[in-house]
Amino acid sequence: MFNYLHGGNLEKAMERYGISLNEIIDFSANINPLGISPKIKEVLVKSTDQLSHYPDPECKEAKKEISGYFKIDYENILLGNGSTELIYLIVQTLKSKKVLIPIPTFYEYERALNSNNVSINFYKLKEKQEFLVSIDEIIPQLAGIDLVFLCNPNNPTGTFLHRKEILILVKEIQRRKIFLVLDEAFIDLYEEESFIKEVKNYDHLIVLRSLTKFYGLPGLRIGFGVSSPKLIKKLEIQKIPWSVNSLAQIAVREVLRDEKYISKSRSFLLKEKEFLYRELSNIEGWKVYKPSANFIFIKLLGNISSEILQDQLGRRGILIRDCSNFRGLEKGKFIRVAVRTHKENIKLLQELKRVLS
Repeated sequence: MFNYLHGGNLEKAMERYGISLNEIIDFSANINPLGISPKIKEVLVKSTDQLSHYPDPECKEAKKEISGYFKIDYENILLGNGSTELIYLIVQTLKSKKVLIPIPTFYEYERALNSNNVSINFYKLKEKQEFLVSIDEIIPQLAGIDLVFLCNPNNPTGTFLHRKEILILVKEIQRRKIFLVLDEAFIDLYEEESFIKEVKNYDHLIVLRSLTKFYGLPGLRIGFGVSSPKLIKKLEIQKIPWSVNSLAQIAVREVLRDEKYISKSRSFLLKEKEFLYRELSNIEGWKVYKPSANFIFIKLLGNISSEILQDQLGRRGILIRDCSNFRGLEKGKFIRVAVRTHKENIKLLQELKRVLS
């Protein structure tokens, strides 16, 4: 059976390596290292009385906040228990017969499709092309396809398609009347490249966004999708009630108002991403791919495997992502590391040099 394990499993790491939570530096999950905004933390603590009541099943206030912040219509928005809930919901609702997925990519697309017995065509990204998605290669593969999943920036490779390239695909999808799910979970560093405002022009486009990674709130599970009002209504009918809890809805309303936190996070991550990329590139024995998100993709060129490297770093309290279970990647050859604080990034570099020497 295919291994669907994700990064960020701290409980498993503590059990495996016999270490405590405060001894772990987690580079395996791509979460804002600055943590939760102090303002959000204060609001959440003061809002615990809300747990005595059912959450708003329509998430009205949170949707209003998203609508105002991103300047998109209220009717185009659907919130979910993380964008992963919406991936499964889209598959269940559209009932597609055949779906195209580039690989390697986020494998919850494949898992959602398999759970609904949907046929999958895999478009394998070429290592010699730096794992870049080629629109010219995708379009000829659309024949007989009902739905396409595309992650931009892509996870785990960090490759990125600019708006003008995406637009070519979106227009072709619209012409053929098939659906495109554009997963922008990691686009926060390049908000100007988002397609979120284009759904009003293309009713076969679905854009997914995460509100947990960039905002440091993965434990609250909150994401949203944007599409035509017609499709949003169909999805709402199929969606389970109360999937977005009260504190998550409050967090949405507050975090999008915290302009200082958003600006500080974006500046910090952009700067630290370049630092870590540069320093990792100076280490011999691997190839480091230029990142477009808050994580960095690496191919191991020497004798050490990704499993062994992951284990040796884990014993030192450093968690990295072994990418062996991503379909389309050679087993034992690829890892992914998140961008952390400067101090933590230096610690990673020091331990990597010790292990690889």
